[in-house]
Amino acid sequence: MTFFGNRPAAAYFVLTFAISWSCALALAAPHLLHHEPLPRLTGILMFPAMLLGPCVSSLALTFSFHGKPGLRDLFAGMTRWQVSPRWYALLLLPPALVLLVLYALCVLSSPVYSPNRFFLGILFGVPAGILEEIGWTGFAFPKLVAHQKPLPAAASCWRSSCTSALPAPW
Repeated sequence: MTFFGNRPAAAYFVLTFAISWSCALALAAPHLLHHEPLPRLTGILMFPAMLLGPCVSSLALTFSFHGKPGLRDLFAGMTRWQVSPRWYALLLLPPALVLLVLYALCVLSSPVYSPNRFFLGILFGVPAGILEEIGWTGFAFPKLVAHQKPLPAAASCWRSSCTSALPAPW
């Protein structure tokens, strides 16, 4: 921890990727070692397993660097409204538009575009977003923005969050 002692963002990225990819590899390795294709269930289970990285590393590093008061601040930040709740309601607009476009394509073009498992997507997507944001915006972004301007710090978090959840190349 000495190397990462004054580099909390670097510690976060290394630990997050280590946890996420280790969990994914642990699920896939038995099939890969037997040269078998990954079963659908394994692919589905890899998604929540990889979400452990941002969440667990954020909680562990927050406690390591800031103790219990840091954890209290982290959880308090998750419940603090930064803007009026009506602005958060705008977040429902993109999924509604996607659903509308899919229905239109289904009616006008082909039933292939029929939306399916939309609510299952919400069931997976909302907890996934919360677990990821505990790490990326709860830990990594504040550490990065302390040393650089907000836009490059946000780009670093965005790039890294996309990379940690990339589908495995197999």
